[in-house]
Amino acid sequence: MRAHTLSMFAVKVIAVTIIAVTNTSCGKAPSAGRDPSDSVEPHQGAWLTANGSYEVDLEWESGPQTGMDNVARLTVVPHGDATIPLQNISVTPWMTVHGHGSGNVQPVVVREGEAGDYRVSNIFFVMSGPWDLRIELSNGRVSDSVAIPVEVPAT
Repeated sequence: MRAHTLSMFAVKVIAVTIIAVTNTSCGKAPSAGRDPSDSVEPHQGAWLTANGSYEVDLEWESGPQTGMDNVARLTVVPHGDATIPLQNISVTPWMTVHGHGSGNVQPVVVREGEAGDYRVSNIFFVMSGPWDLRIELSNGRVSDSVAIPVEVPAT
């Protein structure tokens, strides 16, 4: 009876392993590197930066989609000693589950309208799946960052 139980256990382990490998790309599980509590909504909402210096709101003007120039609007609100306007904002699309970005394509950030409003164009996703927009913010004295999760649907 014990040998039968061990055999059934081995079959279950092999089956789970096959399913996990079958459902992966680039050899990594789709959820690798992501917090299971991350939920991605069509309107991303606002995120507090790592040090709490800024609150960042993201809304898509076009996208997110693969193979196109996606455009988003960022609204940045300072907290504490942080100020607006920012001297530097960089945006990097990063696919954590695969450990890569979008190659040499660099998003372009332009300040528009109010002091904390920015338009980010040239956001390029090379494949569908879970991405992060890694945003670095600096006003010269205060630097902070935030990673905003983005789910790029299959086309």
